[in-house]
Order: sequence, then structure tokens, then C-alpha cells
Amino acid sequence: MKKIIIFTVFFILIIFSTNQIVSGETDEEKERKKDIENAYKVLKRDVPIKEPEENIDESEKEKNKDIEKKLGKLKKFLPTEEEFDEITLRSVWRYVDKQSEINEEESIEVIHTLSRDIGRVYDPVVNKYKIASIQIEIIKFKDFKKLEKYWLDEKNSSLENLYDNAYLVGKPNEMTECLFNYSNDGAMTICKTNEFMIQSIIYDKYQEHYTYAKPQTGFEKLELNQDEMTTRIVDIILEKIQKDAENKNSEELYKILESNIEIKQNQYNKENQEKEENKEKNEQTKLLEEKNKNKRLGIEKGKKHGIQNFSCLKDEFGLITISGQYNNNQIKKDKVVMEILFLDYDKEVIFKNKANLLEIDKFETKRFLGNLKIDKNFSTCTIQIKN
Repeated sequence: MKKIIIFTVFFILIIFSTNQIVSGETDEEKERKKDIENAYKVLKRDVPIKEPEENIDESEKEKNKDIEKKLGKLKKFLPTEEEFDEITLRSVWRYVDKQSEINEEESIEVIHTLSRDIGRVYDPVVNKYKIASIQIEIIKFKDFKKLEKYWLDEKNSSLENLYDNAYLVGKPNEMTECLFNYSNDGAMTICKTNEFMIQSIIYDKYQEHYTYAKPQTGFEKLELNQDEMTTRIVDIILEKIQKDAENKNSEELYKILESNIEIKQNQYNKENQEKEENKEKNEQTKLLEEKNKNKRLGIEKGKKHGIQNFSCLKDEFGLITISGQYNNNQIKKDKVVMEILFLDYDKEVIFKNKANLLEIDKFETKRFLGNLKIDKNFSTCTIQIKN
């Protein structure tokens, strides 16, 4: 009995101790959970709730639509990135900027774009390469006179001079006139229709996309082919503009321009001939004016051209003195060569000598004097001009 009482008391004590431990762990767990929640609140970042699209200012939306609409009128004529890829072999061209403007006073609408070869790696350390770029401009106009004025104001150049000084010109159809020009830094193609002006310019300083380094004078000609970018781009735009027109291009623009090299060559030869003729006329006019002036001053009165007052005399010591003067005509001369022949009594040549008169101006008179001793049987001498 005594053992049962002791066991019962011991069991009660164990149960009481266990309840204490469970109660303590529960309180500790609650405290830890509370600390975690407080820490979460400190670290928590409020994410702003995006306003529904319906709350955006309606006037601003309309304004953006208008801008996109204005850009879209001419944007549809631009080459797509897929079309860029089709006309390039190794490079990847992408648009980096597009802008449009409207000149209501001149009834002119313009779109400008800038594209770059995004495959070119720019080296900022060595700074050796410059990234190639292409500028495209499409102008829609109603009055060509206003277009000429706009071009002169904006570009500070004349359309007429562009065509006159172009390397190649050509007409893809009756309604279109085109030109191509180039330099060591790139090239330019321009085409004009009855309502559009299209311009494509490539800046390619290191000529990674096409070799433009050819002489700028004469006709050691640069040959266009399908790899020249500016002609291909303008060709794409023309095709889109004139897709519904009856007069479409019969072949690619670069072929048309290249086939017309003889036109510019004939023009080049004609211009050179005209320059030479004008130069000759101007020189003749100046000579005539100067001659008339000299006549008025009495300089030309009774004057004969060539060698005048020539004498060849021998003294008692055998010394021959040659003297005379040379009267120049209307042509300036760098040098006049005189040949003097010394003759004996039988009129045989016993000695020859040459003398030069240098830098003789128009209508100038130059005197000459010389001495010579000959031991042979000298009689007389003659003189003549050899050049």
C-alpha cells in the first residue's frame, strides 16, 4: 500500500512538470512568430498599383494618335528591317531614329530616319572605327518651286547644281529623275517624281560596305552593282510609291544609272570643251584689248615681230660683235632659241652657235649683244629662230 501511494505522488509530479514545459515552448513560439512578422513589415515594400488605362488623359491619347498618324503617312514608304536584311550581305541595319515634320506654308511633308550598322563594334579605346550610318529622307510636295526654295533653305544647296555635278544620272521612267554621287566618305542617291523627293545618304568612312575610293576627276569610272546601298534603298521606296502607277521601273535603279555613264561622260567632255573655248576667247579678248591699248600709246606703230636690227661685225682684232633685238608677238614665251651661223667668203658655214632669250612677255622687245672670236676666214653671219 505504501508503495502505491509513493508511485501515485511521483506520477502526479511528472504530469505537472510536463505541462510546464509544453506551456513554455508555446509561449516562446508565439514570441518568435511575432518577431518574424515585425521584421517582415520592416522589409516589406509597397508596390504602387498601376492606374487603369482608362484613367489616362484622353486628350494625351488623342495627341499621341495624331503624332503616330502624321508619321505614318510617309512611314509606309520606308524600307522595313526585313528589306534591309535582303539587300545586305554581312551587316545588320536597324533604325535608331525617325522624325517627321510638316511645313504647311510650303505644303511640304517630310520624314527623316537614321539607321546604323549594329554589327559594327565601336572601339572607344583605340577610337579607330566610326559606325556606318544611313540617312533616309522622303519629301512630299505639291509645288516644285516651293520644294526648290525649301531645299535651298534647309540644305544650303541647289537642286540644279546637284544634278549638274552628279557622277551618274538616269530616268527609271518618264516621271522620275535620279542622280548618284560619291566621295571617299560615302555616297548619295536622289530621285525626284512629280510629288516626291527621295534621298538616301550613306556615311561609311572606312568603306566597309562599298568601295567608293575612285578618282574624282576624269572618267576612271566607279561601277555600281547590287551591293551599293543608297541606290537599293531608293529603289525600294520608289517601288512602294509607284506600285499603282502605270510607269514602273523596268529594271533596278543601279543598272539604269550605270548604263547612263556615257551621258555624263559626254556632258563632261562638252563642258571641258566649252571651258577651253571660253578660255581661248578670254585670252584673245585680253590680247586684243592690250594690243589696242598699246596702239593707242604708239607702242605698236610700225613695229615688226621677230628679230630686227641684226648686225654681225668684225673689228681689226678679229673680234665679232653680234647685236640686235627680238620683238615678241601677242603670245608670252618662256624661251626663244636663236641659232647664229657664221659664214666664210664662199658662204660656207664655218661655225654655229645658239643663244636663248628667256621669259619674254607679250609684245615685249628684248635686245641681245654678244662677242665671238674666230680665227678662220670669216665673212658674215645669219640668225634664225629655232623654236
